[in-house]
Amino acid sequence: MHHLRFWVSVAVIVVQAVGLSTAFDLGSLFGRAQAAGFAWLGHAGLAAKVLIAWFAALMVAAGPRWSYWVRTLHDAPFAHRHLLPLVFQVGSFTLLFLLTYQMSVESTHWNLDSALPYLVWIGLLGLVGLFWLTSLAPTSFWIRFAREETHAIAFACAVGVIAFLFALVTQDLWDPLGDVTFSAVASLLRWFYTDVLVEPEHRIIGIDEFLVEIAAACSGYEGIGLVLILSGFYLFIFHKEFLFPQSLLLLPIGVVTIWSFNVARIAILVAIGAEISPELAVDGFHSLAGWIAFVLVTTFMLLLAHKSLFFSRTSSAFGRHPISFRMALLIPLVVLLATTLITSALTITVDWWYPLRVVLTGGALILLWQHYGSIRFRISWFAVGVGTLIFLLWVIMVPTDPAKDEAVAQQLSDIPFSLLVAWLMFRVVGAVVTVSLAEELAFRGYLFEVLANKRGDVSWPRFPWFALILSSVLFGLLHSAWLAGFLAGVAYGLVRCYRNNVGDAFVAHATTNGLLSIYVLITAEWSTW
Repeated sequence: MHHLRFWVSVAVIVVQAVGLSTAFDLGSLFGRAQAAGFAWLGHAGLAAKVLIAWFAALMVAAGPRWSYWVRTLHDAPFAHRHLLPLVFQVGSFTLLFLLTYQMSVESTHWNLDSALPYLVWIGLLGLVGLFWLTSLAPTSFWIRFAREETHAIAFACAVGVIAFLFALVTQDLWDPLGDVTFSAVASLLRWFYTDVLVEPEHRIIGIDEFLVEIAAACSGYEGIGLVLILSGFYLFIFHKEFLFPQSLLLLPIGVVTIWSFNVARIAILVAIGAEISPELAVDGFHSLAGWIAFVLVTTFMLLLAHKSLFFSRTSSAFGRHPISFRMALLIPLVVLLATTLITSALTITVDWWYPLRVVLTGGALILLWQHYGSIRFRISWFAVGVGTLIFLLWVIMVPTDPAKDEAVAQQLSDIPFSLLVAWLMFRVVGAVVTVSLAEELAFRGYLFEVLANKRGDVSWPRFPWFALILSSVLFGLLHSAWLAGFLAGVAYGLVRCYRNNVGDAFVAHATTNGLLSIYVLITAEWSTW
């Protein structure tokens, strides 16, 4: 019974957190806090990212002991009253929400130049956090956890502080890095064009009539940050497989490589805009080329790390090896992502190349099907029910883009009916079959295999929390609606663990995508697809 109460509490916390973060822009809300001596509240927009970094560091530091704590929580006496902490939690959150609303309206009764409203807000936030914890487990559990995991919590706090400071420092580095990037792009273009137009004071560059501004956000800092975080996290998690200190050289190698790709990306964008189509350059290539570069660089980094005798303890020379079960789980998603990135970069509004994704990913699945013999693919009404709930959640949480809907509808109306039907068939098959299967094999298959250590070790009380959370975070990041994607990943992960079967997660995912396809075809809300 306490399992149900636990998940009800988790659901309430998620709803409250999502409601507060979507209803208010905390960064702009606390823009006046400086006058009251609370200028640091102006960085509240970074709180979610810092919290994610803190939690990830805590899971890494306490990783070997997570199964013990889950088992302890599972066996903990839940004799304390759950209703009272839940009432306090909902009450304190209601007060916090109302105060936040009052501070956001123009005719507020609070004097936002004084310290009182900010002190009250911080106090209510602390109470909400405290009652969140006590609604999940007895106070004695959290006291014991804090006492025995002091070093892990301290490490996580240090990582959170470093992540916060890094975010602040890098903001001051955007302009200098932008200048360097601008100069590098100009030099690269001059190798191929003699009529390159440059305005260094505004960082504007172009050819003929196609001009672009290299803003600070285009300097490459985002890619550098992603590569550093991913590489550092990977080296830490799998440190036993690498040789140190030379493996630390992978970090500057990754930084230089991703920055060089960013320079090439901007130069190619200018060339496409001048030679082929400004719309293709801005609306297609620009939005996807960064991700293509990131995928290529991270793939290169992983191959270099594992295949080089200089970095890896277990290196083997580049050569042909039989495909393992784990690799067979991952390969279809790699094919899907590579095809998606390339075809999307060549797309302005409608991805007419989508059938290529279906054919190539489907081909990879067929060639590797012999490796999936241990996976049971059958209809589970539990999985269908969860998939239906996620469909409803997706429709509620993901906003539509009327302008894009209209543009897609216009382009679809301009092609022959037979081609339209064929393209829609590929689109539906891709969403329901190839995309769902490739993603589930990778996220609920490969990642669970790697992170849960042993196949089959996915049941209470030895529940793979780390695999569930990390796979869901990565699954969310794969989608533009990252929060809805994260919640969907958690749901599919729980379905996968229910009967220790990736096939059930696929059924749930296929149900969601199938219902979403029907919804889009009926409503013509193409931006939701």
